[in-house]
Amino acid sequence: MKKNILLLLFLLIGNLVTQAQTRKGDSEKIRAFKVAFLTEKLDLTEKEAEKFWPLYNVYDKKMMQLHRDERRSIKKRIMADGGLDNLSESESKQIIEKINAVSKEQYETKNEFYSKLTKILPYKKILRLEVAEYEFHRKLIRKLKGEKKEDKK
Repeated sequence: MKKNILLLLFLLIGNLVTQAQTRKGDSEKIRAFKVAFLTEKLDLTEKEAEKFWPLYNVYDKKMMQLHRDERRSIKKRIMADGGLDNLSESESKQIIEKINAVSKEQYETKNEFYSKLTKILPYKKILRLEVAEYEFHRKLIRKLKGEKKEDKK
């Protein structure tokens, strides 16, 4: 009996580790796809790319972290209170204030990034970056929707 429980426990842990690695692999694939997409769209010179990518990587990581932290903290808060329907008015207000604070921090982070970027790229390429990021996200969403449709079949 103990062997069966241990075997089941190891299988469960192995499954969780495999899922975590798959998610990490998926995020690395998305990251590589994004880098390739932006590289193609921005048409950076070697000198520009040398300065752009370290700056962009820091910016992108911070924006992703802000988004992830916001989602986690809000979800935890809502779930801890038993769901949206069980939130009081004051708790709802605090959550909205948290969302606004994170949005403000994202805005400030983007402004700081663009301020630094203007020293290494012309405005036209900065605008291309903005458009390319939007296009990338749209393309990624379409791709994910397509995969979900295939999974349902």
